[in-house]
Amino acid sequence: MPQDPPRDPRLLCTTCLRPRSACYCGVIERVETRTRVLILQHPRERRVPVNTARIAHLALPNSELRIGIDFSADAVVRRALEDPARPARLLFPGDGAMAPRDDEAATGPVTVVVLDGTWSQASKLLQANPFLGALRRYAIAPEEPSGYRIRRQPRPHCLSTIEAIAEVLGELEGDRGRTGRILEPFRRMVETQLACAGEGGAGRSHPVHVEEPPLPASLRGRPGAVVLACGEANAWARNAGGPPPEIIHWVAIRPATGARFEAVIQPKGQLAPSCPHHLGLDPTELARGEPIDSFAQRWRAFVTPGDIVVTWGGFASDVLERQGVGLGERVDLRIPALRYLRDRAGALEVCARELAAIDVSLGKGRAGRRLGWLRGVYEGLEARGRVSGGKPHAKGEP
Repeated sequence: MPQDPPRDPRLLCTTCLRPRSACYCGVIERVETRTRVLILQHPRERRVPVNTARIAHLALPNSELRIGIDFSADAVVRRALEDPARPARLLFPGDGAMAPRDDEAATGPVTVVVLDGTWSQASKLLQANPFLGALRRYAIAPEEPSGYRIRRQPRPHCLSTIEAIAEVLGELEGDRGRTGRILEPFRRMVETQLACAGEGGAGRSHPVHVEEPPLPASLRGRPGAVVLACGEANAWARNAGGPPPEIIHWVAIRPATGARFEAVIQPKGQLAPSCPHHLGLDPTELARGEPIDSFAQRWRAFVTPGDIVVTWGGFASDVLERQGVGLGERVDLRIPALRYLRDRAGALEVCARELAAIDVSLGKGRAGRRLGWLRGVYEGLEARGRVSGGKPHAKGEP
């Protein structure tokens, strides 16, 4: 009796592009919607094997999936955005974003534009297509954490693309039970991937290991003692022969309470020519800054002996300590951040974007911007620690 040929798990389904052994097409249910969904996918996300945008597109007849960076010349995108019968809305958090149910300007069906990729990639798509930024925005507040357990989420409330689409459609269509059926193949994919990881992928997958939380234990164990701080110095070029560096702007925040500290410190030496412009501070304001002794007294009142001062790098804090203002216990957040990101980024701003930080200034000038990025990196690493919780995952998975 002839035997069936052996099933090769590497053969791909031509529809879902998953290995045939992990194909989810059999559980896809096509869901008709009044709402049009336009998915703009970053090219790198297309290569991710557990991408969910394709599942959503396969399940939603009234959807379009476009891949690229600049969509300004894409006729399909332009036609969808300019359709007066379905005004376009961008699903992306930001100023003025509203819950879909609060969109009083939409008297009929809408087109929801969804950016698919990591938060960093989605932000790049938004920057590359300024016309998207002019759209009214939707934001969602999910009641349940993401079920996307095979990829890291930047924050506990973040969802995969298909989960976010299901949330929006649930509000706009008024029938969560029906629109939620697009999630069934997504759940199947997640369960299949986890089962493969647990079984070692029949000898072909990478071994399962326990992911360590990215924040150091000292910060995880004492969150109320964490103080994030950034300083800027009056620093001359090495070959300019100027005075030694001195801190002239210092900003800090205690994430647990939101308490903030800021000081503009009067320089003792002559200002480096490019210093005011580089730091984003007015020379007059610097000249009227408080004496270093006054700053030190206020700083010691802001921090307590048990606090942990978290910085990015050690230059500013080293300069401050040479000026006689000690910081006590210190942690350089750059070390765990680069370890977690596997050295994909080095600059503070780039790390913040990689971790999907919201770009918010927390003080004047350059120091205020850097403190906002520092808080974003800290909160991003903290959130990933809560999501992972020491859970096992397949090594090499995104």
